[in-house]
Amino acid sequence: MDTHNTIRPRRKFHPAAYAMHRQMQAVRRTMAAATVEESQTAARWAQAWYQLVQRKLDQIQHTPRYLH
Repeated sequence: MDTHNTIRPRRKFHPAAYAMHRQMQAVRRTMAAATVEESQTAARWAQAWYQLVQRKLDQIQHTPRYLH
């Protein structure tokens, strides 16, 4: 019987890190777009992800910090 578990649970990223990663992907799609329409759509996604990143970073900044 094989006791080695090859399935690892997915790593949970911080919401701000995930949003930043998605923003970076959208920027790459903007630069690699084949058509103007594709570029404009990707740029709108990049802007939306940017706004989400900023909102998440503001939330992090305003959360209370407790010293243990």
